[in-house]
Amino acid sequence: MLTRPNPPKDARFSNEELARARYDERGIFLAGRKAELDALRSMGARDASLGRLYEGHLNGVLLASLYGDSVQRLRAHADAAAGHLFGVWNTQAADGLEITSTGNAYVLHGSKTWASGADSVTRALVTARRPDGATQASNSFRISFDGIRLHADDLIGGPEDYERPPWFFGGALRFTAVHVGIVERLCEDALAYLTLRGHDASPLQQARAGEMRIATQSARNWLTCGLDAWLAFDENPGPRTADRVLDMVDMARLGVERAALDVIERAVRGVGAHGLLAPLPFGRLVRDLEMYLRQPAPDATLLRVGTRGMGSASASLSARIADWTGSSG
Repeated sequence: MLTRPNPPKDARFSNEELARARYDERGIFLAGRKAELDALRSMGARDASLGRLYEGHLNGVLLASLYGDSVQRLRAHADAAAGHLFGVWNTQAADGLEITSTGNAYVLHGSKTWASGADSVTRALVTARRPDGATQASNSFRISFDGIRLHADDLIGGPEDYERPPWFFGGALRFTAVHVGIVERLCEDALAYLTLRGHDASPLQQARAGEMRIATQSARNWLTCGLDAWLAFDENPGPRTADRVLDMVDMARLGVERAALDVIERAVRGVGAHGLLAPLPFGRLVRDLEMYLRQPAPDATLLRVGTRGMGSASASLSARIADWTGSSG
């Protein structure tokens, strides 16, 4: 089971904090995937914005490790050990990023939107479209890259590497871990607030507290299911275990979303209008969590889960359904 981290009180990164982590050749914590998820949960509980940035940092180190050559991997790990903050910027509008070659160098044209940590990220990996149409992987703002010049050793990976399974969709477990940390913080703070206000003897508030605790534990359990799928893939990589990662992580993300919405509803009802006013934390916690749960594309995730479930019915089950309905289809 995942252990409950004790989040620090402050909501700022330090170079020393970023530098403490060490990574294997794939860009995963040397201490293991569980330790990585616990770190993400801790960041989410500490501050939702920090959790989002830290998830992007780990994703950047991962991509540089997975798809970079040996020199690029060593350089990325050295930069991370020096306290550089990594980020991954993929979202773009009509003027998306393109890369062209000119002599021995490359030039970027276009911009990225939702560039999280644009004022603090010092090692950004961006996706850019090549002239042949393929994609090259290399606080949120819109950033123009027009005229930025790169060398060959600045290019990470090849076409389509960025979305390679199971790492792309399966990587959603990282931000799901941040969601769980925010849910844990919201639940614990709400229960503490109700107790301090003298509402702990109210049967209605006791019921809400029970429902929040159950939903929070459900979120933790879903995160553990995603972790188990990744550990099985690590032990025996292949199409079957990769598919299991994709399916279980999609379900974990949606299961945590459902649990989070349940906690939000009960926390808001419990603390009331007064509790949602500054300087109390509940208004911001709820807004941050609701916003973060929408990113990216939860509806598409639900469709994948449903489609896989219907598509995986066995021949024997299909035969039984035919018997039940009196049809041959």
